[in-house]
Amino acid sequence: MRVRINHIIIATIFLLVSCRKETSIENGSGLGGSFMANIDGVQWIAADSTKGASILQGMINLSGISSDHRHLSITLDDTVPGVYTLSQASVSLGAYADNDSISLYAFTTNEGQDTSQAGGQVIVTAIDTINKTLSGTFSFKVYRDIDHRQKNITNGVFYKLPYLSSLPPVSSKDTLYAKIDANNWVGQSIVATAFSNLLSINGSNLDGSQSVSLIMPADITPGTYQLAYPQTTYIGAYNPQAGISLISTNGSLEILENNSTTRRVRGNFHYLAADANNMGYTSHQLSNGYFSIQYN
Repeated sequence: MRVRINHIIIATIFLLVSCRKETSIENGSGLGGSFMANIDGVQWIAADSTKGASILQGMINLSGISSDHRHLSITLDDTVPGVYTLSQASVSLGAYADNDSISLYAFTTNEGQDTSQAGGQVIVTAIDTINKTLSGTFSFKVYRDIDHRQKNITNGVFYKLPYLSSLPPVSSKDTLYAKIDANNWVGQSIVATAFSNLLSINGSNLDGSQSVSLIMPADITPGTYQLAYPQTTYIGAYNPQAGISLISTNGSLEILENNSTTRRVRGNFHYLAADANNMGYTSHQLSNGYFSIQYN
């Protein structure tokens, strides 16, 4: 059975959602655009505080979470209006996850064997570069190889959805750094969000390239935890460039503090970030990692 490593999508989703909460762009109606669809015939609408988009590193991303914690994300491999095909072979990707589920695995358009199981299309009808909003429609199926389940997403619409073209700089009180192979690296934009049962941390360059992510339970306590795929309770990830996601296959996470009152988490980490999907990507060693971040 072919099982893709798609839980790294969750880290990317949380990064974008967290950024938008602090830098939302509102239209004339006082709302940040619309983002909605039907999922297996049930209406899904992204909550105002969680919906948004980005155009970074030559890609478009749309993301939103409904009030009942269902999460939808779309990534497109270009930055122009037009028709984008989602399939097992495409770079463009749709993903769906229930954030209240005990499983961290998402349903995606690049799983399954053919278009009867997953795939579809997104039509970007307008990109307003003055007001920085996106509009379009979408319809696709998502599949999950691990349990052979499918979701059918229809009548999708995003209208005047605000987008970011750069990430906010790091707060002076927060830090995330590591040595990647032989090079020192410091996160220029850092976001952390506790949502449902997950705490997600992401540091990246301001243009969205080269990022380091960690996912753990929101109620994690001080101690040492293994970062070793295929377990998915504690996850480390590294994106050396846009479109390449590597997962922690050997390493550890040491939590020094997780203060639920101040909402500050501190810790150390190290791990080997490897290509668990056997796509031919080079592995990278992350060492001497440290973070001290206040989360939303």
